[in-house]
Amino acid sequence: MELTSIHTLALTEEAQPLWLTYKLLATGGRYGVLCYLEGVDPDTHPCAAARAEGLFPCREEGEALLRRLAVCQVTPAHLKDLLWELVG
Repeated sequence: MELTSIHTLALTEEAQPLWLTYKLLATGGRYGVLCYLEGVDPDTHPCAAARAEGLFPCREEGEALLRRLAVCQVTPAHLKDLLWELVG
């Protein structure tokens, strides 16, 4: 279940706008995140979305992670690689 979301604008290396969305997910009493590129079809672009479920037992920790992801402008392609740095 999606609980809340944050949207942010990043720029590509070519200075093109890249809209990112981060959603807080709740599954089985634990919280995780979904990150995706707005307007990009994940079926044709597999790196356009990524999720990590069951990261935290507390909603507040999940919401704090969403804010950090948005500030750092983490893209779906880098989500799992950077989670250990942001969560640790």
